[in-house]
Amino acid sequence: MIFDFLKKQKDIEKKKKLTQIMIMSLDIPEVQKSIYLQSLDMVEDKYVDKIYNDLIKFVEKYEIKQLEDISKSNFVNIAGMQKKEAIAKKKEINAFNFLLNNI
Repeated sequence: MIFDFLKKQKDIEKKKKLTQIMIMSLDIPEVQKSIYLQSLDMVEDKYVDKIYNDLIKFVEKYEIKQLEDISKSNFVNIAGMQKKEAIAKKKEINAFNFLLNNI
């Protein structure tokens, strides 16, 4: 998971680089991206570290939400399959009963 990789980073320069990459990948106007990137160069390292930690928390929440969504969709698929199997079995029993009644 990305969260685990991000959390392992200790070097402030790596954190800055990763933060820049994340900012560049945002779907925001280029002017805003430029401003954010310039501000990273101007702020003290402790604030870069705080921004990085906030990004880590965001990524963690996002990944947890994705895992929950996958789990829910798998449960729905499993429940849907069980429902389809039950309907098919009911049709089979009804067809068998119809055959017995006609004999």
